Amino acid sequence: MSFAHFQKIPAPATFAACSGCDICALACPVWQQTHDLRLTPKGRATALQGGARAADLVESIAACTMCGSCVPACPERIDLVSLTLSLRAELAAAGTSPLVPLASGFLAPPRPASRPSTHLKTVLLAEERLLADPALLASAILRLGGPSHVVVAADPGRDIATALEAGLSPSPERLEQFLAGLRGAMRVVTTEGFMNAFIKKWLPGTPVRPLGEACIALTEIRRALRPTDLYVLEARAYHADRERLVLVYDALRHETGCEMNLDLQRLAVPTSATALNARFGSGPVRIAEQVKWILEGRHPKRVVVENLEDGEAIRRERDVEVVHVAALASRS
Repeated sequence: MSFAHFQKIPAPATFAACSGCDICALACPVWQQTHDLRLTPKGRATALQGGARAADLVESIAACTMCGSCVPACPERIDLVSLTLSLRAELAAAGTSPLVPLASGFLAPPRPASRPSTHLKTVLLAEERLLADPALLASAILRLGGPSHVVVAADPGRDIATALEAGLSPSPERLEQFLAGLRGAMRVVTTEGFMNAFIKKWLPGTPVRPLGEACIALTEIRRALRPTDLYVLEARAYHADRERLVLVYDALRHETGCEMNLDLQRLAVPTSATALNARFGSGPVRIAEQVKWILEGRHPKRVVVENLEDGEAIRRERDVEVVHVAALASRS
């Protein structure tokens, strides 16, 4: 059977396909910090295969940081993130989810005054910290093609992303309001990758790309990277499209000599700074411990980040220069 034919075989849809190999724990923050298999995808799969229900696995279901590293690691090709989200939806529907109260502060949708035309333009879904930094935002827009080709989304869908992460479903009306600001775009560029797979599903045919990837495609950005840099990929976006992006970042590493937050299996070690549970100190994963894992044995002169929350997390733990990739060339 050819590899091309194998790729056409649908991925297994349930935890029943789990063989118990435990490879999903390789880059899992929960395993790294707890060494408790019950809290890992394998633990959930084993329990469900034995007859457990979502109600029996509340701690495990809520522990996941949604970093996505388990999905490309799984030899059975199980979409472990989607299956964990379906378990979270069961808990939310039953009123027993510990994540829903955490999400409540992010569920108010924005009220954009106007919606600029996105026809054949790049739409940037910018994180809050990027929107609050006009100079950096201007640099990001420039890297993406300039103001005449780029629209910054007035509705970044933060409430939708948070609801989905907690196991809630946005209303059809709210989802349509969000998607209306993306339709017709030449591409959608994100600074945080949790919703990338969802947007691809909602808007088939519209390319969805991480801001980091768009920046490192530019010669001036690649030339600005140094062998003494640590380049921190935004883990969720990377794992959502790893089959393609692993080649992109391996080429960058070979060309520039910079280090990356990739392990030996080319899975991205996340800071977990964007995870709903970790940012509130809920669950077993501590952001500071993730940063220590990334920096262990490394002494970079500069850290280059794709996501500003990752940058803030690193800056809190290490006295080192941290720069966003979109501003890299102008600061070198």
